[in-house]
Amino acid sequence: MVLFSGRHNPYALPRKLPVMNEQIIVVTTPVLPGHRVVKVLGIVHGLTVRTRGFGGQLSASIQSAFGGEVTAYTSECEKARKESMQRLVANAGAMGANAVIAADFETSTIFSGALFSTYGTAVVVEQTHD
Repeated sequence: MVLFSGRHNPYALPRKLPVMNEQIIVVTTPVLPGHRVVKVLGIVHGLTVRTRGFGGQLSASIQSAFGGEVTAYTSECEKARKESMQRLVANAGAMGANAVIAADFETSTIFSGALFSTYGTAVVVEQTHD
């Protein structure tokens, strides 16, 4: 389970300690244990497209010539994954959700860059008293 602050600039980094009433829970499962879905708000997504500059492409080319991990691309992929998740959370918060269920990541190439997409179902949940 990943917790992010939902009411913030979609381009800003999430707060280290989210305020409890602003918390958006993001899970990859179709259900959230200990909670029940009160309202389904719909599909929510977060997108970002990343490219490497000339220096980054040159560095990646050199690394790929020797095999192994291409760290120049790995760091960009991590940034893009985090950015797409932040945008998902911001969009879910704007819809009035306090959780996203069935979240998933998808990547594809677009022109000379990579498209990172995070999507799921924005919902309003409440804790159950089991």
